[in-house]
Amino acid sequence: MDRRAETLEKDNANSSDPGGGRMLVVDDEAVNLEIIGEYLAGESYSLTYATDGLSALDFLGKDNFDCVILGRMMPGIDGMEILRRMKSDARYRNIPVIMQTAAASREQVAEGLRLGAYYYLTKP
Repeated sequence: MDRRAETLEKDNANSSDPGGGRMLVVDDEAVNLEIIGEYLAGESYSLTYATDGLSALDFLGKDNFDCVILGRMMPGIDGMEILRRMKSDARYRNIPVIMQTAAASREQVAEGLRLGAYYYLTKP
């Protein structure tokens, strides 16, 4: 399933924030996008999915996001390069970025946090 340009509205009448927020979810593995989408399905977020770094950068330039959930290891423009570009650009610098990745060594976690990730979530 190609989710590159897919945007899903996730609404929850019980949410304390009826306006929700806009999240960009970036990963080249469809299963990871599905897991994150399912996890956030009960919340009132608008989710936009990007399956590669170039699409992620394109979405960032076209929309305003409240948060980015970012995979680290992707072909082409990887998550670390997206993070570098975001944190060096005043338009995106203040958007929280949550890295979600299997790259879990002490050095990799430290690098992500040093480059400006708000949180570094490791997965098995």
